Amino acid sequence: MYAVAAIIEEACIAGKGCRLCMVYCPEADTILYDPIRQVAVVKVDRCKGCELCVLVCSKHHAIQMVHR
Repeated sequence: MYAVAAIIEEACIAGKGCRLCMVYCPEADTILYDPIRQVAVVKVDRCKGCELCVLVCSKHHAIQMVHR
């Protein structure tokens, strides 16, 4: 069992232009933008649990690590 990133959609401001989690994620194509819901989306099968996204989203607290 390990932790993966999970987006808290109510707190995510990706629809307003924030894409820090997508830019800083070291694993390509792991955090993507959903234009319909206007939030970031994590492909949990690609997430390595490094927590960099949590660090860069520390102002909005829109990402948390959950056990998988």
